[in-house]
Amino acid sequence: MGKLKLLMTLLMGALLILAAQNMYFVKTYALSEIYSDIVFTGLAVESLQYTRQIEYGVKNGKSLENFYGIQSVLNGARRCSSYINGAFIVSADYTVLYSVLDDDRYGITRIRTDNFEGGEIYAVYDEPSNERFILTLPIYGRDETVCGYMVLSVDRDAVDNRLSDFYSEGLILDSALGSLVFLTGTIFMIHCCRLSERLFRRSLGIISAAVCSFTAIDTAISAYKLRVITDSIIGHSAAEIILSLQNDLDYVRKKGVALGKIYDFNGWLSNSVDRIPYIKNVFYDKNYRIAAVISDDYTATQIWYYANELIRLLLLFAAVGLVVYLTAGAIEKRVRGRKHKNEKEA
Repeated sequence: MGKLKLLMTLLMGALLILAAQNMYFVKTYALSEIYSDIVFTGLAVESLQYTRQIEYGVKNGKSLENFYGIQSVLNGARRCSSYINGAFIVSADYTVLYSVLDDDRYGITRIRTDNFEGGEIYAVYDEPSNERFILTLPIYGRDETVCGYMVLSVDRDAVDNRLSDFYSEGLILDSALGSLVFLTGTIFMIHCCRLSERLFRRSLGIISAAVCSFTAIDTAISAYKLRVITDSIIGHSAAEIILSLQNDLDYVRKKGVALGKIYDFNGWLSNSVDRIPYIKNVFYDKNYRIAAVISDDYTATQIWYYANELIRLLLLFAAVGLVVYLTAGAIEKRVRGRKHKNEKEA
């Protein structure tokens, strides 16, 4: 292999590594966005059973500032996940009224609150300095106005731990696929670039094809893997949400209320999940055991969002490769023309 071929082969390897890095960053960011939304929605819905207990008391005359039994409510909210290391009740003017936390370092100094007028069930604030998320849920008082907030301190491992396996598998996949594409490109470089006057253009064409092939194959495999992972995550989250709703019913039943006499039970059940994008519908049997129907549209939308980010990267690589290839061809054509003209003049 000549020196120019060797240099172009090394350039191909460097560009494949660069493409793999960019693909990895795009994949991890997109997957983190998708997974975080599912995790926090699940945590928020599970915690609603405890905010409802507070709302029930406030709407029946209790004061949020002097709420009997609030510690047991906070302890219950903490048990929604092993990753919750602190639970707080904050007043409407952002004063911390009650707290249950593992350690003083998990105390809160700021929270993120939205106006919650659009039907959002939670707001989340990323606090990298303490390696945690601050999850805020509104507490509605009389006239359905926000009278306070339940705030949960959630360890970052709630997201990172479950994604670490996917990231590791992604690195292995990218390494194996990149090596395979590099070896294939090297073979093409040896056998297809024999004419010296077209060596540069053909080498660039092979490099562009290698990078685009790597990106396209990686996109297809990653999208398929994400579909499998997303289905698993959503199924687990939906099961926890349904269990939370079932606990709500059991709580009402313990209060001596006959479930068959609950006013607009179907409406309550529907309102409990209508803001959860990945649950299409819920139903119950004659024993009031609740089940859910998962939305295929939500999964398809998330997969398309993920794939779209990778496809945009693929199109960028393809466009740059095409421009470089055409530019190299124009330069080679001009060089050959001048060489031919000089030979005639000689």
